Amino acid sequence: MKRLLTGIILLLACAAQAQLSNYNSQAYWSRFALQAGHQHPTGSDTSLVFVSNRFIHPDSLRFVDEFLDTTALKFFFLEKQQGTWKVYQEPTLAEAMEHMPIRRDIVVYAEGMGKIFTSNVERAQLMSAQYGVNVVMFDYASINTTYKPSKNFRFARQNAKLSASQYRELLTMIKTARDNQEPWIQDVSVSTFYHSMGNIILEQMMKGTPDGILAKDVQPFVDNLIINAACVPMKRHARWVENIHFAKNIYVHYNKRDLQLKGAHFLTFRRQLGEKVTRRQRAGNAQYVNFLEVARWKHSYFMNFPYNDYRLNPAMVAYFTRLFNGQGITAGELTALQASAPAATVSN
Repeated sequence: MKRLLTGIILLLACAAQAQLSNYNSQAYWSRFALQAGHQHPTGSDTSLVFVSNRFIHPDSLRFVDEFLDTTALKFFFLEKQQGTWKVYQEPTLAEAMEHMPIRRDIVVYAEGMGKIFTSNVERAQLMSAQYGVNVVMFDYASINTTYKPSKNFRFARQNAKLSASQYRELLTMIKTARDNQEPWIQDVSVSTFYHSMGNIILEQMMKGTPDGILAKDVQPFVDNLIINAACVPMKRHARWVENIHFAKNIYVHYNKRDLQLKGAHFLTFRRQLGEKVTRRQRAGNAQYVNFLEVARWKHSYFMNFPYNDYRLNPAMVAYFTRLFNGQGITAGELTALQASAPAATVSN
């Protein structure tokens, strides 16, 4: 079994590295153009906001690098025109969001290991297009293209931990915008989505000082908080999940066949939250959704990717559409999900 898991990890790492080489090629980076300070967006149906803690090199083709800058967050508005992503750096989150389509629900998206700036753009754009939402991508350095897989595993985990305080800054900005009824956030829902190692950011943040947005008496300003395929320890996760008071609804997605989480389990000697959750260790304020049968061995089962044969069934699309558009999932709707996709089981 140990030899089998080692082989699986190496195959997954090699596949990810091969795919990453495309995203980091000169040809791919040529599709991105950092705009000068005097230039302004002209309008596009395809647009994103990025909040990044990477170092920026304005004069380089690869103007967003692969290392963490914990001194300051950078805000970008991206619009795609004639196959090129125009990237505008903005002074604040509000100024970036003011360029986005109005009255569209917002998803704040934190990805897992293995993403450079360009591959995060692709994932954010896919989510926006498939679910009709405005995506705010929290873009942190989760891989270095010069490192070997084992070093990158440690690199990504450490950077996710180091990014927690800056992610908390981002959520504080969103709460302030809600409190001040800023136009870009009025009459829309806000959901936060954490995939794989992106959940390390959430876990680390929740282990911080319980004040501000983490205080017990804070009014919820996030509609749905989604813990997806979490690459964090399952054991004692309820301690920090039950301290999440800033979200109205919390959903935990798991799949015990997830090959990438089996690899993380093997490397860390700890069962991962996204694998399997025992009933006695569940958080009382969260709903747990088991995607074992419908996801099979997949790790990214929340949207369709052009390079994968795997496709979400209609019930899964409907489920994630509701989550990303801030709608609660009632007991009746969970029953309907089970009826339309009997292999997916849901429990509280």
